[in-house]
Order: sequence, then C-alpha cells, then structure tokens
Amino acid sequence: MISKINDHDTQYLFDLIGLHTELKTILHAITKWLENRITNAIVSIILFSETEQNLHIINGGAYFTTQDKKILDHFKISPDVSIYEKFNFNRLTSIINENFKSDPNWVSAQNLLKEKNMTACWSTPVINAQGVLYGTFETYYYQSKKPTDESIRLLHRAAALIALALDLQNERQRRLAINDKHDSFFKHHPDGCFELDFEGKFVSVNLASLQLSGFTEEKIRGIHYSHWIHPEYQSTAKSAFDQTLKGKTQHFELQTYQNAYGKTYWLNLTCLPIMQDKQITGIFCIAQDITTRHITENHLRLLKRGVSASPNGMIMTDADADMPIVYVNPAFLNITGYTEAEVLGKNCRFLQGADTDPSAIRKIRNALREKHEIEVTLKNYRKDGSSFWNKLTLAPVLDELGNCTHFVGIQQDVTKQRIQEEHIAHLHTHDTLTNLPNRQYFETQLQRSFEHVKNTQHPLFILYIDLDDFRLLNDSLGYFIGDQLIKAVSIRMQSLMQANDLLARFAGDEFIVMLTQFNEKQDVIQFVESTLSLLSKPFYIAKEKIYITASIGIIDNTANTQHPNDLLHHSELAMNEAKRRGRNTWHWYEADKKNLDQINYLSLRNDLIDALKEKQFKIYYQPLVDPLTGQVKAVEALIRWEHPQKGLMSPDTFIPFAERTGQIVAIGQWILQQACLDVADWNIKNNVALHVAVNISPLQFRRSGFLHELQQALSASNLPANLLKIEVIESMLIAEADRSIEILQTIRSLGIQVAIDDFGTGYSSLSYLRRLPANQIKLDRSFIRHIPHNSQDAAIVQAIITLAHQLGLEVVAEGVETSDQAVFLTQNGCNMLQGYYYAHPTPLENLKTSYSPCVMLLS
Repeated sequence: MISKINDHDTQYLFDLIGLHTELKTILHAITKWLENRITNAIVSIILFSETEQNLHIINGGAYFTTQDKKILDHFKISPDVSIYEKFNFNRLTSIINENFKSDPNWVSAQNLLKEKNMTACWSTPVINAQGVLYGTFETYYYQSKKPTDESIRLLHRAAALIALALDLQNERQRRLAINDKHDSFFKHHPDGCFELDFEGKFVSVNLASLQLSGFTEEKIRGIHYSHWIHPEYQSTAKSAFDQTLKGKTQHFELQTYQNAYGKTYWLNLTCLPIMQDKQITGIFCIAQDITTRHITENHLRLLKRGVSASPNGMIMTDADADMPIVYVNPAFLNITGYTEAEVLGKNCRFLQGADTDPSAIRKIRNALREKHEIEVTLKNYRKDGSSFWNKLTLAPVLDELGNCTHFVGIQQDVTKQRIQEEHIAHLHTHDTLTNLPNRQYFETQLQRSFEHVKNTQHPLFILYIDLDDFRLLNDSLGYFIGDQLIKAVSIRMQSLMQANDLLARFAGDEFIVMLTQFNEKQDVIQFVESTLSLLSKPFYIAKEKIYITASIGIIDNTANTQHPNDLLHHSELAMNEAKRRGRNTWHWYEADKKNLDQINYLSLRNDLIDALKEKQFKIYYQPLVDPLTGQVKAVEALIRWEHPQKGLMSPDTFIPFAERTGQIVAIGQWILQQACLDVADWNIKNNVALHVAVNISPLQFRRSGFLHELQQALSASNLPANLLKIEVIESMLIAEADRSIEILQTIRSLGIQVAIDDFGTGYSSLSYLRRLPANQIKLDRSFIRHIPHNSQDAAIVQAIITLAHQLGLEVVAEGVETSDQAVFLTQNGCNMLQGYYYAHPTPLENLKTSYSPCVMLLS
C-alpha cells in the first residue's frame, strides 16, 4: 500500500480515510507519505490525552525501539513544563528546533536523544476544525536543519490529514456506540421488539419476540405481519399499520395465531414510524405480552357477571370501623327490597331486627374482630318489614401483604328451607295424628326437668294414661273413627294443661303427662280425678256416641328414682296396676310396697348379656302339621333360656324386657342364624325340605341392616331361601305401613316367605290384609281358644280362612289344644295346625316328622 504513494498524489490517503480503514494503517501511511517528501526525516505521531494529561506515541516508524516507545509513551505533562504550555496556549504554532541539544525544554529526553544522535525537531500540533488538540506531528533529524516553506506546508497537510482521520474515527465510534446502545436496547428489551419494512414484512426481531413466538429469526424474517395475527384482529392491525406509515404512533391490543408451542397470546402493541431523512422507511413495534393480564381481566369480567347473575345476595364492606357497604349485587337488592342508593355506605346491621338471634350476632362480631371466615343463619328483615332467614357466609378479603381491607358476604335466603327444617323437626318430635309431642321429645324434656328439679328439690309428677279397651273400640268402629277418637281425647286433655305442663302421645292409645306446677300429692290426685271425669264424658264422632275410660299410673321423683327412665317405667307399672284394679281409676306407684311383681332389671340386663356370650340360649321347635296328612311341614323356632341359677326360663319372662332395652336385636339375630343352621343340617340328615319360621321383633325388622342379616343367615347355613319364613305381628306392620310393605316386598323378592303372626288382634285386621305382601297368616290363639263352641269366634275364624284363601294366602292356626278344635279347623280348610294337641316345643333332635291326620278323626 505504501508503495503506491507518489509525490503528487494524496488521493490514496483520502481513500483510506473514507473507507474507514484501521487508524493505525492510516497513520502509518501518512508517516510514510511525509518521510518520502522530506529528506532524512524521522516522523513520529504523538497523541495527547486531555483526560489523562499525558503523551502517547502512536507511530514512530521503525527507528524507535519498543523500549524507546515505552520511555516516551504515557509521558506525563505537568503545568510547569513549557512544552505543555505551548500545547495549551499556542496550539496553532509549529515548534521548530533546529538544534534542541541546548534547549532546556528537552532536558528530560537528552539521554534518549543523545543515544539516537538526534539534533533537530520540527513539531506541528494536530488540531481539528473545532480546535480540539489531538497531539503533535513531529519530524526528527540527525543534523541541525531549518525547514523550508514547502516543508512547513507538508507538515500542516500531514497534521490536517491526521486530524481528519481522528475526527472520522471518533465520529464512527460515536455512531457505533449509539448503534450498540440501540442494538442492546432492541435485543435485550424485556418486551418483544421487531422492525417492519414499508411493505409490512419483518426485518428484524429481538430475543423476547423469538421466545414469545417460539420460532427462529430466520423463520420470521421476511414474513408479512398478518401471517401471525388472529383473523378477528386483521383489520385492527392493518388500520394501525397504515396510520403508522402516515407518521402517527399507534397503540392497540390484539390476539395472535398459535405460536410454535400451540398457544395463542395477547399483545399490547405500540407502533412507531422509522424516519430517515424525514422519510418513513419502516415501522418499529414494541409488543408486550398481556396474555396473563387478559386472562385475569376475562376472569374478572366473568366473576363480575357471575356475581351479578348469582341468585345469592353478595355484599362487600370496607374493613374500617363502621364497615360501610361498598358493593351489593342485584340478588341482594331483590332479597332485601332496598335500592343500591339506600344501602351503599350503610352498615349491614340495618337488616337485623329485635328478634334476631343475639348469639348469631355475637358470632358475626367475633368473626369481624378476629378477621376469620364464618357461616351463620340468622333472621333478617326486608325493607317492607317482612322477615327472612339469611344463611350468611362472611369472609375477610386480604391484600398482598395479608392486611384485611374488606369483608365479603354471601347471603342466601333459606326461608323455605328453614320452614321445611322446622316442619321436619316438628314431625320428628311430634305425633302426626294429634300434633302432641311424641315419646322422643317427651323423654328429652323429662331428662332436662329431672336434672333441674334434682337441684331445686321441686317435685315432679308423671302420669301414664292408657285408654281402656281401645283396641276393641278400634276393631269394631274402624281405624278412621279410632284415629278421630284419639284426636278428640288429646284435645280434651290439652284443655287441662297449664303453661309448664307437658302432654305427649306415647303410643296408639297411651298418653303421658309431666306436671311441674304442683307441690302436693293431693293437688295431683285432684288433677287426675278431673282428667278421668273429663274423659268419661261422651265423644261424638261421625254420628257415633262413644264412651271411654282410662287407667292412670302416677309417679313422683321422690320415690328414690336415680334415672328419669325409672319414672316412665314405674308410672307404666302403676298404670297396669290401675287396670288390674278395675280400670277407670288411678294408682300411685309406691316402691316400698312392691305392689307389682318386681324384677331386678339391672341384674336381668346383665344376665341377658352374659347369656349371649356364654351361649345359654337354646332353640326349641314346635311343628306345624298338615291336618289332612299328619305330616310336619314346618317348625317354629322358639327361644328358651337355660339360666345357670334359675333353670329353663320362658321367653315371656325376658323377651318384653329385651325389647324395651333393645337387647332383642342381638337375641333376634342369634335366633335367625341358629335356626337356619339347625334346619339346614336337619334337612340334609333326613333328606327332607322342612320349613322354619322365625319371629322378628319390631326393632329388628326396621333396622337398616335387617335384609343383610337375612342374606347372611341363608348364606352361612346354605338353607334355601324358600324354606325360611319370617313371622311379624300385624300391629308392627300397620305402624308406618308404607315402609313396612316396602320391606316385606324386598324380603319376598329374596325368595323368603312372610307370615303375619297373631292375626286379628291388630288395629285394622282384614282391611289391611289385601295390601300386605304375605304368604301366610297365623290365627291368634285367642280366636282358637273357644271354638267350635263359641259361635262368634267360629264365624270369625271361618270368615278369615275364606278371605285368606281368596287372597291366595295359607292359614295357620296356633294354640290348637283339642281334637274338636283340630277337626273344626280342618273342616274349614285351615292349611296347617300348631299347638299342644300335636306337640310341645322341643329340641330339634326330638322332633317327630308326622302325627295322626285329622282325616282319621273326621272319618
């Protein structure tokens, strides 16, 4: 490159400068250019750093060694140095030293100059057009030398070329710095940045844009922006693009197509025109990903619409002292009847009334004070004064620091539900026929009163009232009149009650009264006499004139009672004694006289538990005989108790107590399981298909697991289901008849047979027979006892057998004790007979399989 320079041409130097050649190369070329024009000149370029106040050799040809350059390089300039003063105060003047060996300004460089044998130096400052001093352009000579005018011109030209090169380099560095800042801003901006050309095609994109789209820059560059925009927003984007090309900055939001990850996203776009020479050449865009914000805003809009559309009232209050309402939804206004203007700014206590539950209000206040969530139901009032039950859920609203700023309440009008619950609760605690409290409610109140009077020593009196011979009245007049009579009795008895008295219906024709207002027994006796007198007056029901009487048992809490249930039990015992004494009377229970056959119930309860554990129960079987063939078709399982001290005990001794205490359920389960096992084994050993009948207690029958117990007993014994027959009493089925029928239908569906025991003694007898899903009825022994000599009983038996057969039912007569009874029943078509005439209950191994048939008697 240096060889191209000639004495008449400096164009090459301008070309080097114009082509942004490296500064070192340009300075080297200028040095050579000058050395070729000034004979014996050693050219050196020394730059001056104004910030560091020192000199720095840039170029010295090959003459200066590296060590020489180190000596001159970074030569510090201080104010007391005269050359420094010349640089600063006489910048436009060249310094000519024809012989600087005697110049005091060069003392510090004498050793170097002496070593190099230098004598003269011409120095010209390098200054740009703005007067900025870059340094000096120097030529050294071995001999004393005076410059010519042409030499001075060449020095100035060289200095000007150097200044021009330095100016252009500084300008380029400034532009590069600006470009670097722009590139850094563009590349590393946290939002997506991209440039579009005049046609709308991508020119460049930054890293954030690549991350957002998931595509490479090569994939994006050159693609039209519309390729990435959702169709719904194409017109918005085009309008913004057109306006930006007109020089108008645009700011808008849009949705994109799916990116490389298969997701669409929302952008907040700012589009700016790119200006060059006052002409728009493209568009610069900043794209902020607002997908999360957009989703949040959509959620908020949905939430707001949901809150507004919610059928439940929504309310929000500030968390400050008075907690003013700041928001209510339409449902709140509909529920309360107020307008928004009437409630905003108020405390929500305006919905409360005088009878709003104070405990509910306290719970709310505690929740507000402690800032925790609560759910409470309380009575509120509408604007028109009507009340409603408000199920309120209240919760604090916390800010990002955990501070409670608001409370939000969800208000649900549960008035209908509350009424239904109260109605259900009332049904649960009250008798549906008389609307009197039922036994469950009475026992609960008795427990409370018993504990109360125990502390106050106030007497408590219990009256157990049973209507005399009501069952006979019910059977003769029908259940409808019987029900009306019960209602009429309850109304009369209520007329005698005072404020703190409690009258309840215990069972079909049994009532019980708790008296707390009396202090003396004589007052109670007078009350009882008034009750008997009132009940003895005639009742007029459905054009019938009906007289009834009652037997009343009385007990007070002074009779050494330890438990309120003892009062009930003893009052019932006293009522039974009143019946034995002729009925239509009362009897006061006296524990010390033992006026009734007493049983040590605590001992009996414990003994029953031990009997199950120690297998003291036995099953005896009584045959059911086909009177025409004498064959035993079935057996009835009857429990016996081999008490270790009292010997063999009849079920009449312990079964009623077991029913009262609930132990009958466990006993009944054992009988069912053991009977199935016994008969299944008997059938296998004797190659027969003997049926077995098992009595089921009301408690066992209505237990939710009863059907499972039946299936389990059959499964454990392998007894075919059609060989098992359960016996249930008629009165048990009539109570909750629909539910009883449903249970019986399920039992029948399992293949198990059903027999109605003690038929004819219940409330409705024949009227319900057609509804009950049974296989068999068993005539109660009370009908058999006096046949065939009692014509009325005989007629009833004949009618029942005939009707049962017409309904497809078998008839079994129990309590058959004479041949006359057997013959009469056989003649009238009774299917099977059971009683002492054939056999007493016996262990299964002693069972006979046949007896003399009645056909022998008939012949």
